[in-house]
Amino acid sequence: MSMQPPEGTGRPEEGSTQPSAPVGWPQHPQQQGYPQQQGYPQGPPPPPWMGPGEYGTPPGQPPHQPPGTFGQPPAPRRRGRWIAGGIAGVLGLSLIGGGIWAWQAYFATGPQAAEALPADTLFYVGLDLDPSGQQKLAALDFLEQFPAFDEEVGLDRDDDVRREIFDGIVGGSACDDLDFDDDVAPWLGDRFGVAVVPSSGGRPQVPALGGDVVVVVQVDDADGAEAAMDDLADCSGAGDELGWSIDGGWMVVTDSDALAEDVLADAAEGSLASDDTYQRWVEEAGDAGILSAYAAPDSATRVVEGLVDDGLIDAAYEDEALESAADFEGAALTLRFADGGLELEAATQATTGDDAPRLTDGTAGDLASGLPGDTAAVAAVGLADGWYDALLEQVEASGVDRDEIDDAVADLEDETGWSLPDDVETLLGQGVALSVGAGVDLDALENGDIEGAEAGATVRSSDTDAIADLVDELLTSTDAPRDLDLNVTEGDDGTTVGSPSAGYADDLATSGGLGGSDLFRDVVPETDDVHALLFVDFTADGGWLADLLRDEGDDEIADNVEPLAALGLSVRVEDDVAHTLLRVTTTG
Repeated sequence: MSMQPPEGTGRPEEGSTQPSAPVGWPQHPQQQGYPQQQGYPQGPPPPPWMGPGEYGTPPGQPPHQPPGTFGQPPAPRRRGRWIAGGIAGVLGLSLIGGGIWAWQAYFATGPQAAEALPADTLFYVGLDLDPSGQQKLAALDFLEQFPAFDEEVGLDRDDDVRREIFDGIVGGSACDDLDFDDDVAPWLGDRFGVAVVPSSGGRPQVPALGGDVVVVVQVDDADGAEAAMDDLADCSGAGDELGWSIDGGWMVVTDSDALAEDVLADAAEGSLASDDTYQRWVEEAGDAGILSAYAAPDSATRVVEGLVDDGLIDAAYEDEALESAADFEGAALTLRFADGGLELEAATQATTGDDAPRLTDGTAGDLASGLPGDTAAVAAVGLADGWYDALLEQVEASGVDRDEIDDAVADLEDETGWSLPDDVETLLGQGVALSVGAGVDLDALENGDIEGAEAGATVRSSDTDAIADLVDELLTSTDAPRDLDLNVTEGDDGTTVGSPSAGYADDLATSGGLGGSDLFRDVVPETDDVHALLFVDFTADGGWLADLLRDEGDDEIADNVEPLAALGLSVRVEDDVAHTLLRVTTTG
């Protein structure tokens, strides 16, 4: 095979490797209608890499693998009962699965793959395989506490992470004759990215994302990279469906030489790294970390257009979907190690305009902070004036017919005896926190036995008598035990509390201190203007999650969750920007 000029392109000769959606982006929806927007803030649909639902929620499963990826991930292990299984599953995937290898990547200072992408890039994920010393040490200090890290990865602090990834990709494939030290290490840089760029013509590679997928790799030696790509194309049988171009220390790899050349040429005219909108959202997502991702304002419109073309959005909601997508201003997220923990921060606009109805308000942090200091878990949300109407508008915008909504509301009124929305707005006040004490009997809760349970609700409302009447009506209209008493009583600071346990109700009414807890503050560092939050103390009751898993016989999983100290998820709004922060800490 002939060598191409260092700043030109390399052409493979045979076979086929078709790029597909990058890992972390979801498959096409299967249902008709416009995707529902949930939680705070009310606005356009979140970018696809954030997944459906609230901004910052974990992404959906990828439909395919990116170019050059071989094999499938291992099947998940057996999980314990529903409480332990749900939490352990999420943590296992994020910390033990993705985190085990992702520590190597650090979106550090210096040249980044965004420099080789055009300013109109729709989606971008950037990684760095040579993290700064401080970030790498923080990552290792965190991950080495989990036995699975050493057992499954076994990386030493001086290991070349690029070699580990290369061996994992080509090992056992038709290209396993390629040698990392001789064929790859001399030219391979430390930084790369995966992106979706607008399609220049014809049907996009990934219609659901509205563009074509490209991979960007830092190159230290263009001649060596050309030779290695020729060999890779030959051994993989990629043929003319794999193309690349090299310029300025970057190689773009995609499904044709022409597209790769166009990407680099467009980047030379104006790069993503220099784009004001990109810089704005990456900065809003906080300090640099091990991974950075970005969705451009145009990405939402491209996604909706792709869904319309595929018939996945009902024609009746097409205009509304496109109008909402046009209001999307962009978003970014960063995954990093900081202050002894692992955190994911996402940023996007909080509303789509002055007239946009709000579901939530920034009182959840204060509500949670006033709970007892030994609270094991809490989920809190602040509610804005008019939240009920805003909720129904969201449901209708998701494609549910208004008559169906009205019928559902009428059924709920018949079953509870309530008058909506007045009664439900009275019941939930200006916000509500559902909490569990450290002494709660999880076995009893799982079996539906809530009598005397150390769990309860705190409502931001002083209308205690009205709330008590509504609770009594609800208990009467359901199958609740006749002797069940939720002990609704007045709390401090204009709250109303209730719990099946009279003792816990007293604690909720008079005890505070969670906001001053180091464990809580470590995972929920900001409580002002927090619209919603979740907090879990894994050390409560001597390590309840690990004990629960061991009771189920899941000793290996228990060993890997035992180092966990706390988890915090909070949505904070500042200057009309919603910051979603997920933070996990350990006991080490």
